[in-house]
Amino acid sequence: MPSRSFMRSIFEGRIDEEMVYPYPTLDPAEKENLEMLIDSVRRFAERRIDPRRIDEEETLPRDVLMGMAELGLFGVTIPEAYGGFGLSMSAYGHVMSELATRDGSVAATIGAHLGIGCKGLVLFGTEEQKRRFLPDCASGETIAAFCLTEPSSGSDAANITSRAQRDEATGEWILNGTKQWITNGGIAGLFTVFVQTEDAKKERAMTAFLVKRGAAGLTTGKPEKKMGLRGSSTTDVVLENVRVPESDILGERGGGFKIAMEILNQGRLSLAAACVGPSRELIAKAAHFAAGRRAFGHRVADFEMIKAKFAEMVLDTYAMESMVGMATHLADRARHGETGEDCDYSLESALCKIQASEAMWRTVNHAVQINGGFGYMREYPFERSLRDARINPIFEGTNEILRLFVALAGMQGPGRTLKEVGKAMTEPLAGFGVLTDYAARRLKRAIGSEKLDFAHPALAREAGHVEEQVAAFATAVESALRRHGKEIVDKEYLQERLADAAMDLYAMICIISRATTAGTADHLLIARAFCERAWRRIRRNLRQVETNSDPDTTSVASLALEPGRYPFE
Repeated sequence: MPSRSFMRSIFEGRIDEEMVYPYPTLDPAEKENLEMLIDSVRRFAERRIDPRRIDEEETLPRDVLMGMAELGLFGVTIPEAYGGFGLSMSAYGHVMSELATRDGSVAATIGAHLGIGCKGLVLFGTEEQKRRFLPDCASGETIAAFCLTEPSSGSDAANITSRAQRDEATGEWILNGTKQWITNGGIAGLFTVFVQTEDAKKERAMTAFLVKRGAAGLTTGKPEKKMGLRGSSTTDVVLENVRVPESDILGERGGGFKIAMEILNQGRLSLAAACVGPSRELIAKAAHFAAGRRAFGHRVADFEMIKAKFAEMVLDTYAMESMVGMATHLADRARHGETGEDCDYSLESALCKIQASEAMWRTVNHAVQINGGFGYMREYPFERSLRDARINPIFEGTNEILRLFVALAGMQGPGRTLKEVGKAMTEPLAGFGVLTDYAARRLKRAIGSEKLDFAHPALAREAGHVEEQVAAFATAVESALRRHGKEIVDKEYLQERLADAAMDLYAMICIISRATTAGTADHLLIARAFCERAWRRIRRNLRQVETNSDPDTTSVASLALEPGRYPFE
């Protein structure tokens, strides 16, 4: 049975309402436990976490790490059977939001440990592996790291060069290679390492291995000097003839790429959730300054250009909250198999990461500007927040690569349909069913019968915009596929526009669901304001799929790229 995916259905012009309404809420028992944990985190942070000290000393003090372990933070998503709390992805998102509010380096350390470092064990480990490794990960005695990036391959994960060869005499695997920019690299005791192995079916096949610190031949490099998140440990991990037993292969031999991508789906949600709390905090601090600071006889908060910045910050933050809340719910559906179907949330995860990381960057940039000179000074938290936020569009796959992934993965379904229709056209009688189904879908799209029926009456206009733009989006996707065929993989300007339109559609639907479920005037106001802006962005992006100035963009870029310098000196 194919995986059920909300956003893949959008690419085909369908709105699967059941997946997004009503807006998800936490189970009452889990919510109560989460509130107690969040309260403990806040009290701990007030006593023990000093963000300025962490930033200046470029390390997390040992007492902070030990305190985090005592709170159980290293095990919040690890199943209870192995010593963790077993929280859902939805609840974990709230924990990451709170930690990031307190300090970005603390959140990065926990996110790298739980979100990606030992996530592979939880998802793909054997029972023996889980019992051997997870209890120490849950207690914080062992911190985990995820080793995929290499000096010669960042976002292009499939082309890693690290290798593992099997020693037939002992049955062990011998690993060689260098992993770069590994978060938790200097403090981790367990590494999930991805390398190329030979496979009977393929010349190369990525395989995941579990490697413990202390293994002969495994070393970590010096701490990297970074712009932000300076308290988190980032190092190289070097493998020189590291011997790993067959029993420490994670998942199937040759199945490492799929494992890495599934881990990153969850890691991206973790990162997106970590953008929510700091954005809320930045809005509060900037509002406090704007209300108390006066210029030209008025409060800074009274100037319309300042109000416009606050409006964008609030809309951006509400959107990321809504998108992350929905996507973590979809991840939990996949985890628990609520509907008996496999739920694919990979597109939603990527869209959340793109939107949240870029929205937080806009928010921190506005906060610095609103605070003027104070925002620029190290005495105040804004410049540190700006430095910390800059990595987010790069982490867990750059936003450029994720846009290509969203567009190309989303177009797979429509592409298969067009291929089937093309084949049916050559054999009309044999392909009659394919042709009639396709004609029916086109007719349904043309008359606008896909409805967002759950929307609050006050959001009828916004729901109508979603309905018309879902149809227009699917038509644009199909038109692009017909026009470019296989060459569409190289049309990155087009892919970016489709990905951005998909992101706005997902945000609009999540926001309408949330505002409708809440039903209050403030929620409905936010929904109307966001949807009005998003609708205009979608129309602009879809128009430019066909008519644009892309050749000029390429030509202007060439003026600098070909000589390797600014052309007008």
